[in-house]
Amino acid sequence: MKPVWLLLIWLVIFIIRFQTSLQAFSNLDRYADKPITINGRISSQITLQGSSQSFNVGRVRVRTNLYPAYHYGDQLTISGTLQRQVINPILSRFSLMYPRIEKVEAGNNIFIGLKERLEAWYSLILPEPEASLMAGIVLGSKRGLPLEFWQALQKTGTLHIVVASGFNVTVVMGATIFLLAGIFRRSLAIALGIGAVMIYSLMAGMEPAIVRAALMGALAYFGQMLGRPSDGLRLLFLAAAAMLLVNPLFIFDIGFQLSFLATFGLILICPRLPKFLPKGMKESIAAQLMVWPVLLINFGQMSLIGILVNGLIVSLVPYVMFLFALPWLAYVPLHLIVVIINYFG
Repeated sequence: MKPVWLLLIWLVIFIIRFQTSLQAFSNLDRYADKPITINGRISSQITLQGSSQSFNVGRVRVRTNLYPAYHYGDQLTISGTLQRQVINPILSRFSLMYPRIEKVEAGNNIFIGLKERLEAWYSLILPEPEASLMAGIVLGSKRGLPLEFWQALQKTGTLHIVVASGFNVTVVMGATIFLLAGIFRRSLAIALGIGAVMIYSLMAGMEPAIVRAALMGALAYFGQMLGRPSDGLRLLFLAAAAMLLVNPLFIFDIGFQLSFLATFGLILICPRLPKFLPKGMKESIAAQLMVWPVLLINFGQMSLIGILVNGLIVSLVPYVMFLFALPWLAYVPLHLIVVIINYFG
């Protein structure tokens, strides 16, 4: 079958799935500004910020007090007034702000349990912001960072290192391969880099955003390992097409956009950059160039020194990853990252 026919078939299926998904969201419209009760499991990481925590239950974002603490996979019964926020002309976001919550059943996920124990261990051993920074890099944890450091991350275009984003996964994988390529063959370094990201995905709880980013990055480097970057580009588009068929609304998801664009830059732009640049620097530049528009639109900032700062910290990230079980040794690269970000921020 010719590629054009495959594309047309995919497009028809995507449009049908897209309309169906939009209909599911539009069904919530009739409950906007009305009291509702929902029952479901927490389907996202818990984001801690100040005196509150937030998480997703199905299609609804929930914000509540910091305590009692809730965890990924917990089954809850939630009652409150449904609020609607328009994201764009065809999609809205629904939320429940400080509703009444009853825990029906605790989540039971071995990886999430391990992640939470590691977070507590990092907080016990390391000062802030190093503890939260390590939890973000190693676990993709969205813990509350000190406000000043959070603002410095935004100003320097390095916020990606503490959130579960495609850019974060790309930097971790690229930097890991950069360090190992001098020790092992390139193909083996790529295989080990892909393995490291798979472990990272498990530690981060296998959230959809992490899995998408890890899959896209792995496909891109797999194409390089085969010695055919063009195959990596085709695999990237195939992966994106499959993900959009599973959930067409991923097209509006910032994590999906960052995953795709960062990996696209890695495949297409990185090989065309000057050869005298270090590999890690080239990968950082390639990814930054592609994700800048998304960061500018969604975060309202575009850091002109982002490439420089990312180039300086990119080689430190894998050391933090490798020392995830030895946080007192990881303090040195963590503190260097903090110093660099604070200086430029």
